[in-house]
Amino acid sequence: MPFRKAHLGDLPIITSIFAAAFYGEEMIGLLLHPYRHPYLSDYMRYWNHKVVEWYWNYSHQLVVTYTHTPAGDETVTGVADWTRYGEDWEHYWGVWGTWDPRNLITKAILLYHRILLFWRPNRAADPAMHKTVTTALSHTKHLWSGKRSTGWYLNFIGVDPEYQNQGYGRALTVWGIEQAKQENVAASVISGTEKDRFYYLCGFEVIVGHVTDGEGNPLKDKVEGGSILFRDRK
Repeated sequence: MPFRKAHLGDLPIITSIFAAAFYGEEMIGLLLHPYRHPYLSDYMRYWNHKVVEWYWNYSHQLVVTYTHTPAGDETVTGVADWTRYGEDWEHYWGVWGTWDPRNLITKAILLYHRILLFWRPNRAADPAMHKTVTTALSHTKHLWSGKRSTGWYLNFIGVDPEYQNQGYGRALTVWGIEQAKQENVAASVISGTEKDRFYYLCGFEVIVGHVTDGEGNPLKDKVEGGSILFRDRK
């Protein structure tokens, strides 16, 4: 299954793939963006901002799968955003690391997007639910500690609906697990509804918790998915 690191020119199609993949998903689609249907352009803008921020943030790696049309043109079929967190993440990018001057672009983009969001709020979103999700995730931070404090985290993954069930999602997932194996660090993911078996088949080994865990967690009884899976370093 062919895959490569994303190019700048891939960002529009990556935005479209993520938007389609998460439109009906319970967390990003249903809870965080309950008004995405009447305000589709705002929902798309949300994904555009996220994708641009990830592309220029060097703790992230956007990876795409692709195929070729009969005419020989390349078509992006899926995308994953993997995040390298913990100690020494900057060395993944070589000698410059955190001192790479391109990192200034990330800060400028984040500031620009915050200004835009202030003047043009995301009408597709439920701001209160965004705070709820942030609070809920704080209940699980302790799971990324000890031997799991450094690793690769599968932030988001999506496959074009036309190319689903053809192995592209597996290839994108295995990419990060292989990176983790090479560096002898952990790999982790928060699973969507009924996706645990898929992630086990890709190489994750253990469920260590759930996004609804913890006393007073505001997401309790609100989501069905949300298993937290790891492949620990050996």
